Amino acid sequence: MSKSISLTAHAKLNLALAVLGKRDDGYHDLRSVFATVALSDDVRVAKHRRLEVRNTVRVDDEIAAHAVSALARARGHAPHAFVRIRKRIPVAAGLGGGSSDAAAVLRGLDELWRGEDDGSRGDDLARAGISGELVKIAASVGSDVPFFASAAPVALVSGRGEHVKPLRNPTGPLFAVVLRATLRLATKDVFAAYSAEDRGAAAHVDAMEAAFERGAVTPDLLRVHAANDLLAAATRRCEAIAAWQATAASRGVALYLTGSGPTLFAIADDRPDALRIARILRRAGLRAHAHQLFV
Repeated sequence: MSKSISLTAHAKLNLALAVLGKRDDGYHDLRSVFATVALSDDVRVAKHRRLEVRNTVRVDDEIAAHAVSALARARGHAPHAFVRIRKRIPVAAGLGGGSSDAAAVLRGLDELWRGEDDGSRGDDLARAGISGELVKIAASVGSDVPFFASAAPVALVSGRGEHVKPLRNPTGPLFAVVLRATLRLATKDVFAAYSAEDRGAAAHVDAMEAAFERGAVTPDLLRVHAANDLLAAATRRCEAIAAWQATAASRGVALYLTGSGPTLFAIADDRPDALRIARILRRAGLRAHAHQLFV
């Protein structure tokens, strides 16, 4: 394992998410504004004589292994690699941690198998654009993987996640406070609880997309349009979500759902405001941390 690449795998927030309907393949068509956030896992990939994935957190189904197999099939390569994941992103939390890890595996392993890297370009590779082919491979691994594989800090994601349209990155830094849930919530369980009556976020997604394209994104705009059609279903599966929102609201903080939850987030005016909000929520007994967006 002399040659290896180390990559940072960032989490994401769904700043707005609309469910458009159910597809014939059983998935749902979505439209969502995804944004990376400065909460990340460390991923290292290396050539190896067999497939070996080591993760600091136990998961039921290791998506990183699926990423290795998918890339191997596409490249006509033996599915042999060493993958080391140091987890910081909570599992089954709506933050896309597993998908981000899988995308990092695709980027790093693709470079290694092409024989173009000596282990020194991990950070550059994480920031670089990649081929459309790799994004297609990512779609076969998982719904959120194409977004992370695209390396876009913010994008409009549609279909079941396979269509990624990078959006204009805000010129100044924006900050969010992420409430790290102590519970896990499976995406399939939330969609099982979802009802068509829960819809209402589509116009918010459109408005947010237009604002990014105009370069007119502000914290107030993000707060106004931070709608998520999965909130009601997630709350049905996890009543704590409503309790966390109520606790925060009583202290003047609005919390929004990312993905299928249960993670919630607040949009701050700036970094000092993010630190202030995080302190308020921690004093209320919630695990809150300030992070920069669009990293």
